[in-house]
Amino acid sequence: MKLNHEQLEIIRLELSKVKIYYTDIQDELLDHVASETEQLMQEGMGFNRAFAQAARSMNPEKFQMDVLITTHLTKMKSIFKSFMEPMILIKSLLLATLIMLSVKGIGLEIPFAIKWMKISFIVLITLLIILSFRKKLLKNSNVVSSWNSSWLVFWLMFLVIDFDLLLKLGFTAQTIFAITTLCISFLFVSGSTMTIREIQKLKTA
Repeated sequence: MKLNHEQLEIIRLELSKVKIYYTDIQDELLDHVASETEQLMQEGMGFNRAFAQAARSMNPEKFQMDVLITTHLTKMKSIFKSFMEPMILIKSLLLATLIMLSVKGIGLEIPFAIKWMKISFIVLITLLIILSFRKKLLKNSNVVSSWNSSWLVFWLMFLVIDFDLLLKLGFTAQTIFAITTLCISFLFVSGSTMTIREIQKLKTA
Protein backbone atom coordinates (compact mmCIF):
# COMPACT_ATOMS: atom_id res chain seq x y z
CA MET A 1 0.00 0.00 0.00
CA LYS A 2 1.47 3.32 -1.09
CA LEU A 3 1.49 6.23 1.34
CA ASN A 4 -0.34 9.35 0.19
CA HIS A 5 1.15 12.84 0.23
CA GLU A 6 -0.41 13.75 3.59
CA GLN A 7 0.94 10.63 5.26
CA LEU A 8 4.43 11.24 3.85
CA GLU A 9 4.34 14.80 5.18
CA ILE A 10 3.39 13.51 8.64
CA ILE A 11 6.40 11.16 8.59
CA ARG A 12 8.67 13.92 7.26
CA LEU A 13 7.52 16.33 9.97
CA GLU A 14 8.08 13.80 12.76
CA LEU A 15 11.49 12.76 11.48
CA SER A 16 12.57 16.40 11.17
CA LYS A 17 12.58 16.44 14.98
CA VAL A 18 15.24 13.73 15.03
CA LYS A 19 18.87 14.82 15.35
CA ILE A 20 20.21 13.85 11.92
CA TYR A 21 22.83 16.31 10.68
CA TYR A 22 23.13 15.34 7.01
CA THR A 23 20.27 16.17 4.66
CA ASP A 24 20.83 13.17 2.41
CA ILE A 25 20.75 10.83 5.41
CA GLN A 26 17.53 12.52 6.54
CA ASP A 27 16.05 11.65 3.13
CA GLU A 28 17.37 8.10 3.38
CA LEU A 29 15.86 7.69 6.84
CA LEU A 30 12.53 9.00 5.52
CA ASP A 31 12.58 6.45 2.70
CA HIS A 32 13.44 3.66 5.13
CA VAL A 33 10.69 4.49 7.63
CA ALA A 34 8.14 5.12 4.86
CA SER A 35 8.91 1.76 3.25
CA GLU A 36 8.58 -0.07 6.55
CA THR A 37 5.32 1.76 7.28
CA GLU A 38 3.95 0.75 3.88
CA GLN A 39 4.93 -2.86 4.53
CA LEU A 40 3.13 -2.92 7.89
CA MET A 41 0.05 -1.32 6.32
CA GLN A 42 0.00 -4.06 3.70
CA GLU A 43 -0.17 -6.52 6.59
CA GLY A 44 -3.35 -4.84 7.79
CA MET A 45 -2.21 -2.14 10.21
CA GLY A 46 -3.59 1.38 10.14
CA PHE A 47 -1.24 4.22 9.22
CA ASN A 48 -0.78 5.64 12.73
CA ARG A 49 0.04 2.29 14.29
CA ALA A 50 2.27 1.23 11.39
CA PHE A 51 4.23 4.48 11.49
CA ALA A 52 4.60 4.33 15.28
CA GLN A 53 5.97 0.79 15.07
CA ALA A 54 8.32 1.63 12.19
CA ALA A 55 9.62 4.67 14.07
CA ARG A 56 10.16 2.67 17.29
CA SER A 57 12.23 0.07 15.46
CA MET A 58 14.58 2.75 14.15
CA ASN A 59 17.57 4.18 16.05
CA PRO A 60 18.33 7.42 14.13
CA GLU A 61 21.81 7.94 15.59
CA LYS A 62 22.84 4.37 14.80
CA PHE A 63 21.27 4.68 11.35
CA GLN A 64 23.31 7.83 10.64
CA MET A 65 26.51 6.23 11.95
CA ASP A 66 25.99 3.07 9.88
CA VAL A 67 25.42 5.13 6.73
CA LEU A 68 28.52 7.27 7.41
CA ILE A 69 30.75 4.24 8.00
CA THR A 70 29.51 2.57 4.81
CA THR A 71 29.93 5.80 2.81
CA HIS A 72 33.49 6.37 4.08
CA LEU A 73 34.53 2.80 3.27
CA THR A 74 33.01 3.12 -0.20
CA LYS A 75 34.87 6.39 -0.84
CA MET A 76 38.17 4.91 0.35
CA LYS A 77 37.71 2.01 -2.07
CA SER A 78 36.87 4.50 -4.82
CA ILE A 79 40.15 6.33 -4.25
CA PHE A 80 42.16 3.18 -4.95
CA LYS A 81 39.90 2.12 -7.84
CA SER A 82 40.35 5.52 -9.48
CA PHE A 83 43.99 4.60 -10.10
CA MET A 84 42.63 2.70 -13.09
CA GLU A 85 41.00 5.83 -14.56
CA PRO A 86 43.28 7.17 -17.33
CA MET A 87 42.49 10.88 -16.80
CA ILE A 88 43.11 10.73 -13.06
CA LEU A 89 46.37 8.87 -13.65
CA ILE A 90 47.51 11.36 -16.30
CA LYS A 91 46.64 14.39 -14.13
CA SER A 92 48.44 12.81 -11.17
CA LEU A 93 51.59 12.18 -13.21
CA LEU A 94 51.54 15.72 -14.59
CA LEU A 95 51.12 17.22 -11.11
CA ALA A 96 53.88 15.00 -9.69
CA THR A 97 56.23 15.96 -12.54
CA LEU A 98 55.51 19.66 -12.00
CA ILE A 99 56.21 19.36 -8.26
CA MET A 100 59.45 17.42 -8.77
CA LEU A 101 60.71 19.88 -11.40
CA SER A 102 59.83 22.82 -9.14
CA VAL A 103 61.64 21.28 -6.16
CA LYS A 104 64.69 20.55 -8.32
CA GLY A 105 64.62 24.05 -9.79
CA ILE A 106 64.40 25.74 -6.39
CA GLY A 107 67.03 23.41 -4.97
CA LEU A 108 65.13 22.26 -1.89
CA GLU A 109 66.55 19.43 0.16
CA ILE A 110 64.46 16.28 -0.19
CA PRO A 111 63.44 15.86 3.51
CA PHE A 112 62.29 19.49 3.57
CA ALA A 113 60.47 19.10 0.24
CA ILE A 114 58.55 16.08 1.59
CA LYS A 115 57.53 18.01 4.71
CA TRP A 116 56.50 20.94 2.49
CA MET A 117 54.29 18.66 0.39
CA LYS A 118 52.63 17.15 3.46
CA ILE A 119 51.87 20.57 4.92
CA SER A 120 50.62 21.85 1.55
CA PHE A 121 48.26 18.89 1.20
CA ILE A 122 46.85 19.47 4.70
CA VAL A 123 46.39 23.20 4.01
CA LEU A 124 44.68 22.56 0.66
CA ILE A 125 42.30 20.00 2.13
CA THR A 126 41.49 22.36 5.01
CA LEU A 127 40.80 25.26 2.60
CA LEU A 128 38.56 23.09 0.44
CA ILE A 129 36.64 21.94 3.51
CA ILE A 130 36.16 25.58 4.56
CA LEU A 131 34.99 26.41 1.02
CA SER A 132 32.54 23.50 1.19
CA PHE A 133 31.28 24.79 4.53
CA ARG A 134 30.67 28.26 3.09
CA LYS A 135 28.62 26.73 0.29
CA LYS A 136 26.69 24.57 2.78
CA LEU A 137 28.01 21.42 1.14
CA LEU A 138 29.01 19.98 4.50
CA LYS A 139 25.35 19.09 5.06
CA ASN A 140 25.81 16.32 2.48
CA SER A 141 27.43 13.16 3.81
CA ASN A 142 28.86 12.14 0.43
CA VAL A 143 30.79 15.41 0.01
CA VAL A 144 32.12 15.20 3.57
CA SER A 145 33.04 11.53 3.16
CA SER A 146 35.01 12.33 0.00
CA TRP A 147 37.34 14.73 1.80
CA ASN A 148 37.45 12.67 4.99
CA SER A 149 38.43 9.56 3.05
CA SER A 150 41.21 11.44 1.27
CA TRP A 151 42.41 12.67 4.65
CA LEU A 152 42.35 9.16 6.17
CA VAL A 153 44.17 7.59 3.22
CA PHE A 154 46.73 10.40 3.42
CA TRP A 155 47.65 9.52 7.01
CA LEU A 156 47.55 5.78 6.37
CA MET A 157 49.87 6.33 3.42
CA PHE A 158 52.48 8.02 5.58
CA LEU A 159 52.45 5.20 8.08
CA VAL A 160 53.83 3.14 5.20
CA ILE A 161 55.92 5.76 3.39
CA ASP A 162 58.18 6.71 6.28
CA PHE A 163 61.31 8.50 5.05
CA ASP A 164 63.73 7.20 7.69
CA LEU A 165 62.36 3.66 7.52
CA LEU A 166 62.63 3.51 3.73
CA LEU A 167 66.21 4.83 3.91
CA LYS A 168 67.09 1.98 6.27
CA LEU A 169 65.49 -0.47 3.84
CA GLY A 170 67.86 0.69 1.13
CA PHE A 171 65.76 3.19 -0.84
CA THR A 172 67.53 6.33 -2.02
CA ALA A 173 66.25 9.74 -0.93
CA GLN A 174 65.43 10.56 -4.55
CA THR A 175 63.32 7.40 -4.91
CA ILE A 176 61.45 8.10 -1.67
CA PHE A 177 60.79 11.64 -2.85
CA ALA A 178 59.43 10.40 -6.18
CA ILE A 179 57.15 7.83 -4.49
CA THR A 180 55.88 10.41 -2.00
CA THR A 181 55.24 12.99 -4.72
CA LEU A 182 53.33 10.50 -6.87
CA CYS A 183 51.22 9.33 -3.93
CA ILE A 184 50.30 12.84 -2.77
CA SER A 185 49.56 13.97 -6.34
CA PHE A 186 47.35 10.96 -7.00
CA LEU A 187 45.54 11.33 -3.68
CA PHE A 188 44.84 15.02 -4.26
CA VAL A 189 43.63 14.51 -7.85
CA SER A 190 41.54 11.48 -6.91
CA GLY A 191 39.99 13.15 -3.85
CA SER A 192 39.24 16.36 -5.75
CA THR A 193 37.67 14.48 -8.66
CA MET A 194 35.54 12.37 -6.33
CA THR A 195 34.29 15.44 -4.46
CA ILE A 196 33.56 17.40 -7.64
CA ARG A 197 31.49 14.49 -8.91
CA GLU A 198 29.45 14.48 -5.70
CA ILE A 199 28.88 18.24 -5.97
CA GLN A 200 27.76 17.86 -9.59
CA LYS A 201 25.28 15.19 -8.50
CA LEU A 202 23.79 17.69 -6.03
CA LYS A 203 23.44 20.32 -8.76
CA THR A 204 21.68 17.94 -11.13
CA ALA A 205 19.49 16.28 -8.49
